[in-house]
Amino acid sequence: MPFGRDQFFDLVADVERYPEFLPLWRSAHIDRREGDVYYTDQRVGIGLWMSLQFHTRTRLDPPTGIEVTSEEDIFENFRISWHFEAVSETSCRVDFELSCDARSPMISRIIDLMLLETARSMVEAFETRARVIYGPATG
Repeated sequence: MPFGRDQFFDLVADVERYPEFLPLWRSAHIDRREGDVYYTDQRVGIGLWMSLQFHTRTRLDPPTGIEVTSEEDIFENFRISWHFEAVSETSCRVDFELSCDARSPMISRIIDLMLLETARSMVEAFETRARVIYGPATG
């Protein structure tokens, strides 16, 4: 990414701003913080008529990593992993993994259909957001 590692870390860590720029996010509110860990109530929209509300645990490892997990009953598995590596002062490498399996067969099929495109659109949305906040790419 043509932005500094610390900049991109801060952008991803600011979960309460997600509804402003991530296509599926309807709401995100941090319920409590414990050092470098925070717990968030989130709601994402799936299609026009369906939404999922769930809680996540986010562990920050500034400025190199962010791990988001959920132990909600609706998920068999939920994990988002971000890793940031400085390439220069104005650019970084971003590794992003999204793994989500729902317990409900119907929801699981919907997630399977949307997962790859969702991951791709999330990374693009973060890059666009970085341009809005930090200005044109310089890296």
